[in-house]
Amino acid sequence: MANYHLEIQNVSRGKGRSFPRAANYITGERIHDNYNDTTYYCQRQDVLYHEIFQPSTAPPEYHNLQKLCDEIDKAEKRYDARTAREFIGSLPNELPTHELIQIVKVYVSKNFVEHGLCAVAAIHEGRNKTDPSKNNPHVHILVSTRTVGPEGFSKKKDREHNNKKYIDIWREDWAQAQNRAYERNGHDIRVSHESLEVQGKYDREPTIHMSRIDWQKEKRGERTISGDRKRAIKKRNEERIREHQLRRDRSLELDHSR
Repeated sequence: MANYHLEIQNVSRGKGRSFPRAANYITGERIHDNYNDTTYYCQRQDVLYHEIFQPSTAPPEYHNLQKLCDEIDKAEKRYDARTAREFIGSLPNELPTHELIQIVKVYVSKNFVEHGLCAVAAIHEGRNKTDPSKNNPHVHILVSTRTVGPEGFSKKKDREHNNKKYIDIWREDWAQAQNRAYERNGHDIRVSHESLEVQGKYDREPTIHMSRIDWQKEKRGERTISGDRKRAIKKRNEERIREHQLRRDRSLELDHSR
């Protein structure tokens, strides 16, 4: 099973975090924080892609990141206000960048834009300088806590998505978006948002990511270190399955003999 990770946390003034600072960190764009009167200059060389997502009814100027940050801060009056949710999700390093972008677009549109929320997303390469097979591409998604319409952000907070059921929905959809991408690209890899124990595979060893470079080499018939590790894990898991089946068969035989 390929790597699955989705982390959800709040961007809260009460915990010393701000939307402009988070937006600067994930995109690398210079942002001024009007609420704290601070400018953030963090620059990044590892941003593969970033985009602002808005419902079709949102003011056009909200597609400007500085303007969006200004309006999000303006909508929140409290000193301890929660200004956004942040989602951090791992992405498949077996797939090309345009597929990673597609995963993010589908996920953000379905889970946030269709519900009237806006989002800022940025994919980071997660580059490993010494071993490309250990690259860790991932996405940061900042989601507003208020819906947005022609007049701007709603005066009322979006309380619906505070319901804990959405954590399960968001986690499952993140797995599904990746699995559709794997299928489109002819991979038999799948991820699951559930633990191995919940899946009934608690004795199975999780498999590893292969970099796109190693995957391409393997497709050409070349052996790679990560490919050998993946095959070894697969073999050990097959042995575990056979042992589990044998134990189950013996148990059935004992049950029938009683």
